[in-house]
Amino acid sequence: MTSHAMRDSGTRVFSPAGMTAPLTPALALAYLHELSVDVRAAVVLDRAGAVLAGEEALAPRARALLAAAGASPASAGDLLVARAPDGGAIAAIAGEFALLPVLEHDLCAAAAALATTVRDVPEG
Repeated sequence: MTSHAMRDSGTRVFSPAGMTAPLTPALALAYLHELSVDVRAAVVLDRAGAVLAGEEALAPRARALLAAAGASPASAGDLLVARAPDGGAIAAIAGEFALLPVLEHDLCAAAAALATTVRDVPEG
């Protein structure tokens, strides 16, 4: 059956479920590690810069880059950061085998799906 025939018969072509829930900080890091090659360390920060998940030692560098960068994503050497929609951020250290444009894309995808405020994280 073609998609036109499905539409004409009243069969739903798209999922009625809608958007999926935002990623928790821990899931965002797991997602990033699954997508990207050679991520050495990563951290998720809330809007105030507090660490929600990941490498605590990376937080000062990530905060400094976020403060200095006017736009997201931003990078400095092996560090890349991207802001989440709610003002939080995710940062990653790229290893020598990382494909930086791909890692930047993956970091932005994880940031876009990230919930860094408690009210945004689904319960259950």
